Amino acid sequence: MSSSKIQDLSEDTRRKANLRVLQRLDNRVEDIVESASHVGLYEFSQSEQKWDKKPTEGSLFLVKRSCEASSRFQLIILNRSSAENWTLDVTSRMQLQNTDPYLILRQKEEGQSAILGIWFHNGNERDNIASLLTKAIQSLESLPPKVESNIDPAIAAATLLSPLTLGNHTIPVQHAPINKMPNPQNGRASSQPTNDLPNQQHLVLDKKSLQLSLLSLIQDERFLDLIHAQYLKVAHARANRKPNNGDSA
Repeated sequence: MSSSKIQDLSEDTRRKANLRVLQRLDNRVEDIVESASHVGLYEFSQSEQKWDKKPTEGSLFLVKRSCEASSRFQLIILNRSSAENWTLDVTSRMQLQNTDPYLILRQKEEGQSAILGIWFHNGNERDNIASLLTKAIQSLESLPPKVESNIDPAIAAATLLSPLTLGNHTIPVQHAPINKMPNPQNGRASSQPTNDLPNQQHLVLDKKSLQLSLLSLIQDERFLDLIHAQYLKVAHARANRKPNNGDSA
């Protein structure tokens, strides 16, 4: 076996071992996009106008996670200086600057801006991380913004999906009755009927409301559960449907 193949095998083994470690810390980690063998973390103090070294250094990983877009990519440092690892969600608002030997990150969140500097022992690793991190940010920028909606997902799902038809048969969409939804104040279901239930059951969405509802609901796990349950119902009904007389031999 050539030395290059041995090296590739060694890197693959190390990558799989690192992935197992990261998945033990966070079971939503799907894959390692890129890594760096050794980095150190700094934070810029805007009040004192100086860089402060943080008690964080070790291997850096850019990972891909199986979750909503806001936390789809993440930077992780497996800290060798303490038991507390460092993580940072990659967002579409993140700005970066690759300045040897640092990768400078500016993260904007709710009116506040944090400036971080990651020192890299290996310049090639820094360039690779910077390149792939830029692509991750660009992929997040192309996603539609999360739209807040005051329409209940169960009601909107029923409106969007009902009625589904299968041949000559109509399959109604089932959803949780509004008067049995948990009360946020005491956590128990209310036995009192809701006055606006008839209006909600016959909710009609215009084109713009439909667009906003879909953008919001597609990021809601309850809505996806309803979609999947209805899909399974239709699939099972089709599989169990008897052939028509004209179809028999």
